[in-house]
Amino acid sequence: MPPLDVPPSPFMLVVSLFLLVVGIGIAGCVLFLLGAAFLHAFGGVFERAAFQRCRLRCHRGDALLEQGDFARAVELFGAAFFLQPIRYDPTLLSDISNYHTGLLSRLLTVADEMGKGRARLPSLADVDRLLAVRFDLHLDCFRARKRGDEARLHDSLQRLRENERQVRQAVARLIEEIRTSEERVLYH
Repeated sequence: MPPLDVPPSPFMLVVSLFLLVVGIGIAGCVLFLLGAAFLHAFGGVFERAAFQRCRLRCHRGDALLEQGDFARAVELFGAAFFLQPIRYDPTLLSDISNYHTGLLSRLLTVADEMGKGRARLPSLADVDRLLAVRFDLHLDCFRARKRGDEARLHDSLQRLRENERQVRQAVARLIEEIRTSEERVLYH
């Protein structure tokens, strides 16, 4: 018996389309849940890897410092600040704080070398203060997340983004102050 080519009924088309949309929705939810679980389990690993990349920049700056290439070392140190928000690994906060203290110390050392001890760095205190505020904002984020306070978390994350912008500007001013301290010594 030959097969009959009967066109599908409109009802069957609607049911098929509905089931397709429901299936895509369920698959999307499952993928979202798997992604969220993956980030929750391994998000700290990604944060640590990003932090490690900044530390490598700092080590390259140290190598340039040992070679006497102060200008390039300053550039690398300026780019080595880790300003990514920390969402998964609160133990990383103290490591980052200590790391930033070391970076500021290196920049001060370079400024002394380049400026022959005459460097004036008002932005150094600004960067240090903004980094301390950043540490506190991260702590606020973790407290709000732990309590489930979404409004407070959203506010803290917004303030963290604004702080990142301010830190970047202050670091740029600090790098410029270090450069100009060298120029004043060289040309005056």
